[in-house]
Amino acid sequence: MTTDILYSFRRCPYAMRVRWALLICEISVEIREIDLKNKPLDFLNKSKTKTVPILIKKNSEVIEESLEIILWAISEKKKENTEVIYFPDNKKEDIFKIINENDNEFKYHLDRFKYATRYQNINKEFHFTKAIKFIEKWNKILTENKYFFGDNPTIADWSIWPFVRQFKIACENQKKTNYLETPIKKWLDSFENNKKFKSLMYKYELWAANSRKNYFPCN
Repeated sequence: MTTDILYSFRRCPYAMRVRWALLICEISVEIREIDLKNKPLDFLNKSKTKTVPILIKKNSEVIEESLEIILWAISEKKKENTEVIYFPDNKKEDIFKIINENDNEFKYHLDRFKYATRYQNINKEFHFTKAIKFIEKWNKILTENKYFFGDNPTIADWSIWPFVRQFKIACENQKKTNYLETPIKKWLDSFENNKKFKSLMYKYELWAANSRKNYFPCN
């Protein structure tokens, strides 16, 4: 294998944060966009979790957790002797804490607010109220800082903004108002309006075993 391979799904926030890390770290991979409702056999054979993203390294090692893929991307960038500030050593514990908060608490309520019909006996408004508490908490942090840990984004920002974007879309679809205050809205805008966003959300054809190879980023 001559190229690292990323199995991805365009709108999945976990896959989005991995692709964002690859963009920022300037790492090119072969990308395989899959249909989560019709997963290809090759993907199922390689993945224990059966969900995206997964990275198949050139040496055939498989990385299945999105955060681990992000850390791998940073380690690859460091090999170029490039100064990396995305994961400052003195903030590691706090960074992991806020990412864990997003992945295990905010995401729980976000899913039950956005996809209420997928769950039994769900009070959608209860989960909206719980989710908005995290938005308010993060908004308070961003009132004092441009990003979660100062004037520069870290992997905490990379890891969380796709989920806040998903929350924003859910609110728009359900006619909610005033769901994002100015600080967190400006923070989210800094990613959505970034020139790299178009590459991040480029729509690839679905991959199949006989497909031609596609690469990310596409230009």
